[in-house]
This record gives sequence, structure tokens and C-alpha cells, in this order.
Amino acid sequence: MTPVPDNRQPSISRRLTTFSVVFVSATMLVAAVILYLIVASVVREQIDQRLDTQIEGLRGALSAGANGNAVLNASMDGPPFDRQGSGWYWQVLGGGVEITSRSLAGATIDNPPPPFDWRHTLGGEPQTLDKTAFHGETLYSRTAKAIVGEKTVDITVTAPRSALVAPARRALMWLIPVMTLLGASLVAGIFWQVRYGLYPLGQLAADLSAISAGTRDRVSGAKVVELKPVTRQINRLIEQNAERLAQTRLHFANLAHALKTPVASLSMALDPANDPDGELRALVDRIDQRIRYHLSRARKIASGGINAATPIKPRVDDLLLVMSRVHADRGIKAKADIPIDFKVACAAEDIDEILGNLIDNAFKWARSNVDISARKDGADIAITIADDGQGIADTNVAEAFLPGKRLDETVPGDGFGLTIVKELVELYGGEIKLLPSENGGTVWSLILPNATGR
Repeated sequence: MTPVPDNRQPSISRRLTTFSVVFVSATMLVAAVILYLIVASVVREQIDQRLDTQIEGLRGALSAGANGNAVLNASMDGPPFDRQGSGWYWQVLGGGVEITSRSLAGATIDNPPPPFDWRHTLGGEPQTLDKTAFHGETLYSRTAKAIVGEKTVDITVTAPRSALVAPARRALMWLIPVMTLLGASLVAGIFWQVRYGLYPLGQLAADLSAISAGTRDRVSGAKVVELKPVTRQINRLIEQNAERLAQTRLHFANLAHALKTPVASLSMALDPANDPDGELRALVDRIDQRIRYHLSRARKIASGGINAATPIKPRVDDLLLVMSRVHADRGIKAKADIPIDFKVACAAEDIDEILGNLIDNAFKWARSNVDISARKDGADIAITIADDGQGIADTNVAEAFLPGKRLDETVPGDGFGLTIVKELVELYGGEIKLLPSENGGTVWSLILPNATGR
């Protein structure tokens, strides 16, 4: 099962999606503003063309009368210049002449003086007066000069300001939902693009979880070019770790095989005469069992290895039962708080070897209590084994892992227990460390990979 990401932690998917949503939203907003300005510009150009056409029509219809004043030879009050109050007005002023459209009803518009522009002055092109006031209404106007006879007149044609704004606003009312729908479609596409693009990473995580659970022995080949070097390196590390584990077990097997013959000879040499209570023979049998175990493990490794997901609680319960009987005369109370569903990605025999050594040490050094607990630590499981003995000084912790090194000769042991534990734990990618204790004693923390990957 693919691990569920913690929403409180940074996520590549969330970062990509958030950035894309912000970028798309900003892009849609800018695009909407630009389109609105384009529509407004097109509408303005159309209004300018209509007003300029009216100006040119007035120019063509003006001529000098008998008294030299300008007169209009044709009616220029076609729609919409024939409706009073429409905002569509025209007027011809100057040289003692005042001619207005029917829509002005005899009134005139006071235009502000246009800004000087030599192109309009010399060429007679119309100029824009963006905001002209008339009877409380804001007009958009175009003005130009015309020479009639020997006199110059000003021709002004206006349109209501709403004629420019209303079409752009109507376009915006359509533009907003369309851009919103387009933005939502892009965001949805980006979301699925991110999920599709990151799917190989999720598959890689699932493969690693399966390896930890013991259901796979290597990462499957990546389907994308970018992850192929990563999968090759991961598989290489897995192979190296498996090789180291096999070599270590083979080393133990060779050692066990080398001891098998001397132990067999020792067992044959012991009899009721030199071992009346059988203690030595029992000890030799125990040594022989351990030798057989390591030889059996070596054969299993040679035949293809092991994929394991070992429950912790049953192994700890069995070990506590054995240790409680061995140390029954000391009255040590042992307690284990381990969830039944906790499993580690280690072989059961190796868990017995690791926990057996640590629990045996805890019973040896404890005064009255041994406490064992387990909790999840990210993708691992942390097992804590604590006793209330005299403890180990921080300066002696490193020496405790040295082969054959014994920090106290008053208790039985061979000095190899912690060495074996450390080697096995590290071969599984775990860690063993000494934790500070408030009440004295020794507290060991054992970190091993979680077989469920969750």
C-alpha cells in the first residue's frame, strides 16, 4: 500500500498544484483585462469611424452663402442624430455661423479647447475630446476645422459616453464566466498532470514498502527515463546489503562449522563420571543447538534468501518466558507493551538473536524490573529495552560493541552479544543506541524497518 502523505509536511504535488493555481489565476486575470481593453479599443475605433464619417459628411455639405457665411446644403440629421437627448449631436460653429443637429434642439455644446497637435492643425484631421459635458451628461466627441469660403468653422460631432463603455461591459459579463471556466479547466488539467507526472514516484515508494514488507526483493524497472538511474542505484544498494547479510551469516556458519567437531568431541568426552549432575553436557548441547542453527541459516541463504515480516510481540513474549525461568531465583518483573500488529522486515531467527541478546543482558543487569516497549518511528519501529540496573557510562558505550569486550566480569558472558546485535541490526538498515535514563539503568533503543511500510 502506498504511504499516505502527511498534509502538514511539504509535498511536491501540493507545491506544484499551488503554484499552478496561482499562476493560472493570475494569467486568466491578466488575459481578461487585456481582452477587455482590446474590446474597448475596437468599440472606440468604431465610434471614431462613425463620428469621422459624420464630420466628413458635414464638410461636404457646407458651402459659402451669398453673404460669405457657411450654409448647409443637405440634411445631416439621419438617425441617431435626430433624437433629442440621445447624446448623438453635431454642430458647426464659427465665422458668425451656428448650425446644430435636430437632437440639440437649438442648444450648443461648449467644447474645451483641443490640445495642440500640428498633424490635426495642418491636415484637418479630427481630434478627440474624450470628456465633454452637456446638460450633466458626459459626451465623447470628435472635432475638426473646415474652411468654407474665406471663413474657418469648427465641426463637432459627439456620442454618448455609454456608447463606448456599454459594449465593453457586456463583453466583460460574458468574458468573466468564460475565463473562469477556462481557468477551472486548466487547473483540473494541471491537477491530473501533476498526479500523472508523479505517479512513478508513488510506484517507487510502493516498491520500497513492498521490499520492507518482504514481498519483493528489488525495485521494478522505472517506466520513465529520469528515475531509471535512481532505481538502478537502489537495486544496487539492496544487492550490496543482501550480499553483506549473506556474508555475515556465512561467517557465522563457518565459525559454527569450525566449532562443530571440537564440540562433538567434548560431548563424547563428558560422562556421568566427570559430569555427575549433567550441567556441562546440557551446556554443550546448547552450544551444539546454536551451531546447528547457524548452519541451517547458511543453507537457507544459499538456497535463495528470505523475505520476512516478523511479528515482534510473539518473539518478545517467548523470550521473556524463557528468561523469567532462567532468572526465576532473582524475582525480576518483566513487562512488554508491544502492539500485536507491529512487524519488522527481519527474519524471525535474527530477531530472536537480536532481542535475545538484549533481553538476556537486561535480565543479567536488572535489580527488579525489565520494561520492553515498541512504537512507530516514521517508516521504522523503535523497540526500547530498559532495566533498572547500574547502567553503562557514556564513555563505555563504544567499548560495549567491541568483540570479546566485557565491561563487568562479575556476570557470565562471552563479550560477543552486543557485537552480533550491532552487526545484524546494521545489516537490516537499522540502528541501536543507548538512551538517557532518568532512573538509572540501561535503556537500549533498537530501530528496525517497519515491514508494513506504514
